[in-house]
Amino acid sequence: MGWPLRTGCWLIIIGVLAGFLGHAFAADCGERGAVSIAMAVTLDRLRASACFLTFGVENPRRPFIQFAADARLPKNAAAARVEALYNGFPVGTDAEGNEGYSAAQKAEEQLKLDFLSSHQSPQKNSANQTAWDEEEAQLVSDSLKYGGDRTLDAAATYWGVTHLSLPMLSAEQLLAQAKTMPITDQLGEREFDEYMANYLANRFDSLNRLASSYHSATDDIEGRKVPLDLADLQAELRIDEFDRTRGKSGPF
Repeated sequence: MGWPLRTGCWLIIIGVLAGFLGHAFAADCGERGAVSIAMAVTLDRLRASACFLTFGVENPRRPFIQFAADARLPKNAAAARVEALYNGFPVGTDAEGNEGYSAAQKAEEQLKLDFLSSHQSPQKNSANQTAWDEEEAQLVSDSLKYGGDRTLDAAATYWGVTHLSLPMLSAEQLLAQAKTMPITDQLGEREFDEYMANYLANRFDSLNRLASSYHSATDDIEGRKVPLDLADLQAELRIDEFDRTRGKSGPF
């Protein structure tokens, strides 16, 4: 069995284990409060990131699986820059009092610049990767580590809050909406929207259960669709911010 295939199998195993533990934590959230919620969602995010890395909803191209899993390679500079930007942003709220929005916004803006730059100058390295492929690989790899980085998740969630027309009933509807969003004539902007939509689509069945008033205990049993609402994405941003700011002091 080849090395990349073994890596893919390990990612699937990690995803399954994270999903099992995530459900166990989620069942206990009512007793343990916000910390348990954050831990449950962190585990779910690990599972979703593994699936995103291995499969990808509309992007079967994943040549960077080996790259992402090889810890011996030096850290990608672009990924390190945006992670430092997000994680180093001061603790606090935006003008409307939203926790984590300012940090997530900065990360989303920088990721968009990196994505567009790579799309407009698509040179590839010896592994047939563009600059964005390399940066994305590092971001996903870092999110899969113990206490994983939240930069990519926060940026994609902020993009969803500010770009999507919510609620929506399915991941397919989310992907379709990204294809029809108004854009400028800047090369790569449509592809960036589709990339962010693809990330959220991979997490649809976990995000839509964070805060949705439509969700009930029998929805899954009876096969009812649970819509993704604005409150769900706002809850995810608060969880990302909780993880980002643990141990940091807020403004006086």
